[in-house]
Amino acid sequence: MNQAQAAAIAAEAKKRVEAQEGAGSTKAGWLMIVALLLESWDSYSMAFILPYINTDLNPSAMMLGFAAAGVHIGGLIGALLGGWATDRFGRRRIFLASMIMFIVCALAQGLAPNMLTLAIIRTIGGIPIGCDVANGFTYMMEVLPKGKRETMANRWQCMYAIGTMLSVILVTILQFINLEANLLWRFVLMFPAIPGIILLLMRTELPETPAWLLDRGKFREAKAASRVLYGDLLDDLPDTNVPMRSPTIGEAFRDVWGDRRRRNVTIVGMVSNATQPAEWYAFGFYIPLILVSFGFTTQLENNLFLIGLSGLAALSGFVGPVILHRIGHKGLLQAGNFLTASGLFVASYGIYQAQTLIVALGAAIVVWGHYWGAQSGQTIVTVVAKPKYRGVSSGFAYAVTKTSAFLLTMAAPAMFTLLGVPKAAMLTAIFPLITLFLATFVLKEVYGHTEQELPVRADNQSSSPSAGLDVGGRAVAAGE
Repeated sequence: MNQAQAAAIAAEAKKRVEAQEGAGSTKAGWLMIVALLLESWDSYSMAFILPYINTDLNPSAMMLGFAAAGVHIGGLIGALLGGWATDRFGRRRIFLASMIMFIVCALAQGLAPNMLTLAIIRTIGGIPIGCDVANGFTYMMEVLPKGKRETMANRWQCMYAIGTMLSVILVTILQFINLEANLLWRFVLMFPAIPGIILLLMRTELPETPAWLLDRGKFREAKAASRVLYGDLLDDLPDTNVPMRSPTIGEAFRDVWGDRRRRNVTIVGMVSNATQPAEWYAFGFYIPLILVSFGFTTQLENNLFLIGLSGLAALSGFVGPVILHRIGHKGLLQAGNFLTASGLFVASYGIYQAQTLIVALGAAIVVWGHYWGAQSGQTIVTVVAKPKYRGVSSGFAYAVTKTSAFLLTMAAPAMFTLLGVPKAAMLTAIFPLITLFLATFVLKEVYGHTEQELPVRADNQSSSPSAGLDVGGRAVAAGE
């Protein structure tokens, strides 16, 4: 058997895998998406324990900022490295390695003797976070059937909100029992290692994805992995492996850029990934003003408000995937970014008028809209990429997110100081408006997308999920 024949066999087998949901595939999807809860805990818990770190280690302002923002630098490196590595070495090796590294870094940062060590560990600790996001999205796209894989992947924002909420709850409990500052921040940073170990043990049961194995001509291993996820679906594959060459990063980009639909979807997804952290990190800088306008002065009152805000975010993150099969990625991006921009205008007006209720209403709209608008960017970039370079595409998409998060973390204070909070909040609205424009005029619906690029409907109803599934999520013939 030559490589051309092996490639044809692999392509036919991948069609069957894309259309199949196995008993093990849904569990595998959850084991990927739940990891984002731990990673959001690690990324955002720092904001709630900075006062205790400041009391215990007495760092400089620059070192404190480095410790807070370093995780984004590590995440950027991890996304690029992990995306390449998952395509080169396989999904399973990377999701196990990244979780082990995450556990080690979580334990190490809680034992840091000084601020410089803590900042370095947190930067290194961002690497497995970026790796796991790039790898996790790739894995979900290859073990779940079309439609359900997008729904599972879009739950990532719900996981992030829950992780943030749980970290605030833990900090509040530790404050209530008057745990000493030098123990409180260490415990909060180390705690994710416990569920991380449990998740690692559960992940060891997961196989490599059949799609990755098929693209490498590893037919024997693909059959074995398929039995774990789908039963005997691929038992008719040859028993002989045919080594296949892995594509280079340059070939991956040329392939994406050479297909108009794939290119446009990737551009929209990348822009969405860039704008969603920009609007969120800017929004975070007037949360203290909202708290003051409510008359909250104690740490407990502030934490309770943040718990409520995270709860609203989690609810929005839960509802988005539920309605995805009805409005598609296009509709979710449109609705989410419109609400985010509207909320920023409302909040900035309330701040300017010193009207507490208007500020609160604007903040609630921003939170709800953001957790809808931020869901689909990473998903659509990953789902339209071919399996042989899907990790690279996913990694670059998340690298854009971490780059934007780092830059806005550094730039937002100066912007708010220079312009003032109301004007800066209004200026921030440009980010969701850019994504709204692209989602409306550039994006073609890709809900239910397959690697074989189903034709777009003749009536071009791109606002509904028409590529392979109807609005109720039922399979339809191409062009039906």
